[in-house]
Amino acid sequence: MDLVIGLALGDEMPETYRTLQNNLEKARFEQREPSFRWARDVEATTILVEFLCETDEVEPGRIFRPKGEYTGSRLGAFNVRGANLVRDDFIERDIEGDRLDGGGQSRVTVRVANVLPYTVLKILAFQDRHENKDAYDLVFTLLNYAGGPRTAGSAAAASSVVHHPQVVEALSLLEERFHDAGQDGPSAHGSFLASPDDDAETARLRQEAVATVRAFLRGFRERG
Repeated sequence: MDLVIGLALGDEMPETYRTLQNNLEKARFEQREPSFRWARDVEATTILVEFLCETDEVEPGRIFRPKGEYTGSRLGAFNVRGANLVRDDFIERDIEGDRLDGGGQSRVTVRVANVLPYTVLKILAFQDRHENKDAYDLVFTLLNYAGGPRTAGSAAAASSVVHHPQVVEALSLLEERFHDAGQDGPSAHGSFLASPDDDAETARLRQEAVATVRAFLRGFRERG
């Protein structure tokens, strides 16, 4: 689970980070490397919580660590371009489940990145670190959006952050990286899912990625 956190400032900083770290430890999460990752094993399943932020304190792709003696200096957050867009365009979902502490069920409302900030985060992440999973996550989400990728594009065009410079940059990159099946975006999507020796399936997945992104961009431009 990726969690975008707003960075605490001024007098709020020490208590905010100390509380966050204490809550993680009370829930029996342990910090792992890299330092923005916390984990707990539950019934043979590892739950990973990763903290993301956007700051000019460190370069994108680096880990931000709060400074100061009492800030909970073990905490870290991965600096990701576009993370702050989530604060301005999100959807709320109610989830219910058993508490990890055995205290029965809880129902909470969580804020989830809307389709445009999510798309921006994924394509910028792919640009910066070029991991196959980023391409797969992006195509999977657009392909399975309610109503399909064209509807996702239309919804994205209605976003409150649609004119943000990072959005303009990201959509240009999206079109470039998924322009045709020979580009690295479709190639990464195919490589993530298909067996290395299954050329036919790899080719199909590449075409799927191209068609999905084209439909998304078409819906975006039609609404725009």
